[in-house]
Amino acid sequence: MRERVDLGKAMREALPVYEAPASLQAWAREEARKLDQESPPQGEQVARPLRSRVWRLSQWRIAAGLVIAAAAGWGAGVLRPVGSTTSPTSRTTSELVDAHVRSLLPGHLLDVESTDRHTVKPWFAGKTDIAPVVVDLSDKGFPLLGGRLDYLGNRPVAALIYQRQQHVINLLLWPAPHDAEGGEHTVVRHGYTLLHWTTSGMTYWAISNLNMPELRLFAHLVQQHAALTPSP
Repeated sequence: MRERVDLGKAMREALPVYEAPASLQAWAREEARKLDQESPPQGEQVARPLRSRVWRLSQWRIAAGLVIAAAAGWGAGVLRPVGSTTSPTSRTTSELVDAHVRSLLPGHLLDVESTDRHTVKPWFAGKTDIAPVVVDLSDKGFPLLGGRLDYLGNRPVAALIYQRQQHVINLLLWPAPHDAEGGEHTVVRHGYTLLHWTTSGMTYWAISNLNMPELRLFAHLVQQHAALTPSP
C-alpha cells in the first residue's frame, strides 16, 4: 500500500498538470450530479456497498475520459498544461529565439554582407515573396550589417541584421494577414527581448539581447523610416 502511495505521488510530481476546458469540466460535473441523484436499491443490505462500487466506477469513467481527451489533445490542443502557452504566437516566439541564437553561430549571421541598403534589398529578389524595406540607421547608432534568408513556420522570411555596439539585432519580416494592423508587443524569452508590430501588410519582429529602451528606440526608428522610404 505504501509503495502505491509513493508511486502515485511521484507520478503527480513528474507529470504535467492539465487544465480541462470548460466543456469537459461541465461534463464531469454532470456525471457526478447524475450519480448523486441515483437512489440505492430499496430494502437491500448491500445498498451502501453497491453505491460505493458505482461511485468508484463513475470515478474511473470520468478519469478515463480525461486521459483519453488528453491523449487526443482534446480537439488538437484544447487541453493544455496549466501555466503554459501553446498559442501560435508563443510557438512563433520560440522559433524566432531559436533563429536568433542560430544566427550567432560562426558563419550563420549573414548571407549578404553589406552596409548599403541598395545592395541588401535586391538580394532578396526571388528568395522571398516580399521586397523588404531596408533602412539605413547608421547615423542613429544602428548600422546595417547585411541580410539573411531564414525559415519560420516552414516558409522563407527576410532577416535584416543591425548592430548596436556589441549587440546584434535580427529584424525578421514577412507578409501579414490581409488588413492586419497591430501596435507594438513585447515578449521576453530566455534573456532575449522581442518586439513585434504589424503595419502596411508586413509583420515585423526585432530580436536582441539589447536593453529594452534601446531596442524599442530601434523599432520606432525602423517604423518611421519604413514609412518614409519610397519603394524604388
